[in-house]
Amino acid sequence: MKRFKLTLLLILCLGLMSIGTIAQAQQTAVTLTAWTHDQLYLDYFNSRLPEWEAANPDIKFTYDFQVIPNAWDQARTALAAGEPIPDLLGIERGGFGGFMKNGTIANYFVDLTPLIGDRAKDYSAGRWSIYSYQGEIYGIESSLTPAVLYYQPDLYKAAGVEPPKTWEEVLNDVGPKLAANGNAFTFATNDGTWFQMYFNQRGGDIFDKDGNFVMGNDANKALAVEVADYVQKAVKAGIFMPVLGGDVWSGATLPTAYTDGKLASTVMPDWWSSCCLKPNIPDMAGKWKMANEPAWEGGGHATGTWGGTGWSVAKGPNQDIAWQFLEFMYLGKESQIERFQKVNMFPTMFDAMTDPTVTDVTDAFYGDTKIGQVYADAGKDMVVWYNSEYFSAYNTAAGADLPALFDGSMTPEDFVNDVITQTQNAIDFGS
Repeated sequence: MKRFKLTLLLILCLGLMSIGTIAQAQQTAVTLTAWTHDQLYLDYFNSRLPEWEAANPDIKFTYDFQVIPNAWDQARTALAAGEPIPDLLGIERGGFGGFMKNGTIANYFVDLTPLIGDRAKDYSAGRWSIYSYQGEIYGIESSLTPAVLYYQPDLYKAAGVEPPKTWEEVLNDVGPKLAANGNAFTFATNDGTWFQMYFNQRGGDIFDKDGNFVMGNDANKALAVEVADYVQKAVKAGIFMPVLGGDVWSGATLPTAYTDGKLASTVMPDWWSSCCLKPNIPDMAGKWKMANEPAWEGGGHATGTWGGTGWSVAKGPNQDIAWQFLEFMYLGKESQIERFQKVNMFPTMFDAMTDPTVTDVTDAFYGDTKIGQVYADAGKDMVVWYNSEYFSAYNTAAGADLPALFDGSMTPEDFVNDVITQTQNAIDFGS
């Protein structure tokens, strides 16, 4: 009898093993590939793989996720050479224009518009517009990237000022009082997207929704001159501290300016906190706070924006599952909140950005400021701007002329006229 039971148990175990083996054999094998320039995106993806796999038990996944400098440029090079590109590509917003040339984005990547559907209205419009081509969406943004004010309250107190509400207040009151104590309000740099951050916030457009260059239109040109004039005056008064080239991104220039008090505050997007402020001055934790970016009295938006990375899905045999992966990771309130909690990328979805689990988030580095609330306030009125295949032409022209604007060797009018001329020449002559 014991031998019979043992034999029966052995048969049962072998049967279960066979069922498991058959089930495993019936799983579809899929290798998902992704390229990005920033490990943070992969950290977020990897953190949720168990959830993703549990939701897809019939698939055996293998992941080939790579961090590649300028991944978008490498992908374009691969396409030109007839080589394969990844299923998922993280395209920095400044690199998206390159994919608009000759319709590359439409030829090689999936139009996400019908897949997103009516959900698009639930997200900040400006985060769709920068990855749109001929009215269709080809990328999902990773973060809201609102500009905010990072400031040192002790230096503000010593100067007898509070965080300003308007840029006019910065120029006429807060900035001069800080400058009198040897503290600049923020830095200025020779990057066209830095100027764009202020110009777009004021209400100006460089390109329209169809990708046409419109900075030279009367209304936009007038706003560009106004902003350029403001920048020049702020630099001359010691309110904006010029920091050129790579010194913005590496080296001791900015960290030293912060610790020495030469730079009392900085107006930059949310990613500045994790990439370039906190890691470079860890000993100053608790000595900083956050507030909303000043607005323009003449109109525009509550905040500016700079940066962003949109994820695109390449056409090919894996495009359906790649889209499902991206949808799982990026869309919906739960995923938006989880991304912020895990890698500090602020939600682009209105319901997520105003959820208490987001708005109540504090940061000890900023004296327990509710940083989620500051970002959410900015998200109520974010800039909507449009990309173009000629964006790099504008960026190059503006970046080359900004130092002359800073030192006064070029007037605001000449600066704007030259940027317009150089960009238009690139458009007309295909450079």
